[in-house]
Amino acid sequence: MSRVWICEEVTAEHPLFLEEERLNLYSFEELCCYLYQNTGVLEESFFHEKLCLWLEQEVGRQELSEKLRQGIGQERSGCWCMEQILKDGGFYRSEELKLALNTAQNMEQKSPIERAKLRGDRLLKSEKFRDAVSEYRKIIARAAGKNEDDKVICRLWHNMGTAYARQMLFEQAAKCYEKAYEIGQKPESREAYLLALACRDGQDIPEGTDSTAKLRRELKEKRNSPDRAGYEKQLDDVLQNLKTEYRKSE
Repeated sequence: MSRVWICEEVTAEHPLFLEEERLNLYSFEELCCYLYQNTGVLEESFFHEKLCLWLEQEVGRQELSEKLRQGIGQERSGCWCMEQILKDGGFYRSEELKLALNTAQNMEQKSPIERAKLRGDRLLKSEKFRDAVSEYRKIIARAAGKNEDDKVICRLWHNMGTAYARQMLFEQAAKCYEKAYEIGQKPESREAYLLALACRDGQDIPEGTDSTAKLRRELKEKRNSPDRAGYEKQLDDVLQNLKTEYRKSE
């Protein structure tokens, strides 16, 4: 449920800059809101001395800053740090806080590459396609030479293909889908690969026998019409359905 907060506390003279998101936080309320909305993707490294100094010097949270500093020194988890901040803010009901902390605890059980993938997926979902591609590429580069789960690597390539396809960059999308299929042998990656090739070359769009067959037929009709916006919308529907089928097969 959405809500509107009226920020009544101190506004920081110097905002807390989040480099990866290229985002400035100007108040303690904004920090709490950011933490709550990103419980599923925050890394433990978010909680560091720079944050403690900002809380202490910019928004007048000296006691909280010292508590976090001690916790970090004792190697307390990121979930613990998040709990201290959200409780100190008091902006969320107990059931909301419990849900957020459960999400954070579940994330701590995942591998670093799985957590990183979720950050990329979040960018993809919010239609920040170029940022999603950049995130996926960084994750794959870091995973090179390591004994990472092929299922995760496969999903990274597949989702990066989708990020390219949503930008109508079908050449790059096809390469990503092809790589995903080589690794995971998922039929959904093969279907997406063939679709990307067809869109790239202006060829007949493969009908397929999956749940996207009807959408593909409609996509053919849209592509041959002057309705460019309709074609892009139909393509998006096909990609979304392929993504759904991909998740079902995991």
